[in-house]
Amino acid sequence: MKKGFVLALVLLIGASFVFAAGAKEPAKTQLTLALWDEYQKPAIQKIVDQYNASQDKVAVTIELTPWGSYWTKLDAAAGSKSAPDVFWMNTYLPKYVAGGILQPLDEFIARDKVDMNNYVEAMVKMNQYEGKTWGMPKGLDSVAVALNVELFEKYGVALPSEGWSWADMVSIATKLRDAIKKSGGDEYPILMELDAQPSHFNFAHQSGGYVISEDFSKSGYNLKETTLAYQRVVDLMDGGLLAPYVVLSDTNGTDLFLSGKGAILYVGSWKSVVLEESTLGKNGKVRLITMPNQEAGNTSVLGGLGYVISAFTKDKDAAWDFVKFITGEVGNTIQAEEGIDIPAYKAALPKYLENFKNINVDTFFKAAEHAVPFPAGPDFSLWFGIVNDHVAQIFGGKVSAAEGTAAIHSQMQAILDK
Repeated sequence: MKKGFVLALVLLIGASFVFAAGAKEPAKTQLTLALWDEYQKPAIQKIVDQYNASQDKVAVTIELTPWGSYWTKLDAAAGSKSAPDVFWMNTYLPKYVAGGILQPLDEFIARDKVDMNNYVEAMVKMNQYEGKTWGMPKGLDSVAVALNVELFEKYGVALPSEGWSWADMVSIATKLRDAIKKSGGDEYPILMELDAQPSHFNFAHQSGGYVISEDFSKSGYNLKETTLAYQRVVDLMDGGLLAPYVVLSDTNGTDLFLSGKGAILYVGSWKSVVLEESTLGKNGKVRLITMPNQEAGNTSVLGGLGYVISAFTKDKDAAWDFVKFITGEVGNTIQAEEGIDIPAYKAALPKYLENFKNINVDTFFKAAEHAVPFPAGPDFSLWFGIVNDHVAQIFGGKVSAAEGTAAIHSQMQAILDK
């Protein structure tokens, strides 16, 4: 009887082990998040770690691909329907919508009652196309003007005030130019980085023109108001108020400003940390102000990123749950605390501001309140290079503003029509 009892006990224990071995925890849904910025990865990893720890059904892994190969890799993966579950998206969004690669999010937003008014309006619009929402806002970047207080004091010129106009800027720059010349100095009254976002795309909208229509069907380079925007930059150069094109094409405008060679700088918010940590910044000699008003205001062309979901992901609900978390208050607050991006989620802004002690960085957020999304569209990659080439000729003095903008319109519109 003892032998029988022992045998039964052994069999019972063995069966228990077999049952326990078979009763494993359900496998988690594995999601991949693709991004390109190594600088931002540690902060994004914090958000991912917090999300992974907050629930037991989904595990997210970051896939970092450098900018130079990010889009090539994404295109290849999308072509084989193996794109990452969630990935960063910028102004190329319409292209990927047209390619059937993105999952529309409106159904999820409505189901979970996500209040899109919590986000900066222009960033919400940037993630929309053809009446649908394709991405959730991550962060934003806007453009403002930095003032070198040291130079204004040196040359006895009063600082401008909020609400200033383009005419005010010309007047102030003229005083600076004359004072610099009189003292034998070599500084420039105004500096810019002549790329589209920190300079001329803003001016096209501020003067009453535009780069491309809201439906992405018409080029705005045939409008006299758009041509005027480019002529005004040429006039600044011709008048000795803005550093010559040969200087700005050879040396970064922000670098010149931080080395004390310029009084007024058009600058993007992505340079916030550089301004904060500069010697000028630490000495309290950098003041930020929104751009001067032209006929249609001081509109800032707003850039930024969104999180999108692949149309091919195997678990769209899981992907949405993660996107909702990383772009919501928790995710945006962590991002803001790390200072990597101006948060698109309005309530997280105070945490972002805590990173800056030397500059009034909230000016960039003021600029974002009256902004338009970066001009793009599904054919952006086809016409943007054309714009850049002709703008370089305009600012380089090889063609007039009228000739250059007419050439842009002709070639750009032909692409849009085709």
